Amino acid sequence: MGVPGLGGQPTGLFRGLIQSVASEKVGPLRDEKTHGAKIKSCHSKNTFMTRERAETYDDKKRLIMRKAAALFAQKGFEITTMMEVAKACHASKSHLYHYFPAKEDLLYAICKEHTEMLSSELSDILGLKLPAIERFERFVASFVVIAADCRNEQLVLTNDLSFLPPAKLKEMKAMEWDVIAMVTELLKELHPQRVARTEVQAPYALLLFGMIIWTFTWYRKSGAVKPAELAVHIADLFLNGFLAPRKS
Repeated sequence: MGVPGLGGQPTGLFRGLIQSVASEKVGPLRDEKTHGAKIKSCHSKNTFMTRERAETYDDKKRLIMRKAAALFAQKGFEITTMMEVAKACHASKSHLYHYFPAKEDLLYAICKEHTEMLSSELSDILGLKLPAIERFERFVASFVVIAADCRNEQLVLTNDLSFLPPAKLKEMKAMEWDVIAMVTELLKELHPQRVARTEVQAPYALLLFGMIIWTFTWYRKSGAVKPAELAVHIADLFLNGFLAPRKS
């Protein structure tokens, strides 16, 4: 499925978005304004365990995913071995294979859980009965806060999704298109005239994602600019442009 107006197609959630805009291969890069909304987090109590020792099957599985995401983000999926993941989890390699028969299965689990969390959160926000501009600001804030809190998982999506087997990569592409479609519809509400031509709709959506996604190749929430403030700047810059008066 091609991207109207670009001639390319996303190769996997989030990295493919920006590759389509750039029309060229980009090498891997390694290493709140929430309006009172409760934003999901990959490190929240309900999603990832807070203790090193896990007690249930799901806890153990998520511990493996969290440790693997950190290693993949730091070293890259291709270089990281299952033995290194096992060592990080204080477990044997055979123990890991009980949960993930192959390293690609582990990558898929990380990407799918993170993407589903993002998609669900963004879908909930866009479905609110609020003015389009407020939904847009919440959308950006939620995306930024989640990506900042789950930076390792976001970097895995950005850099390593292409290592998935074809069938699983196809599934992730479908999820990607769902997110693109949600943003496109919101942009139509915000400025119908600007996105009246079909061929410019995906590029505008992808440019917005580009502002957010590639930021996390260098941005860390521990810096002076916190995620909530960063989200305000991104939303303001996209909607109003750099030369417009800065929002207070």
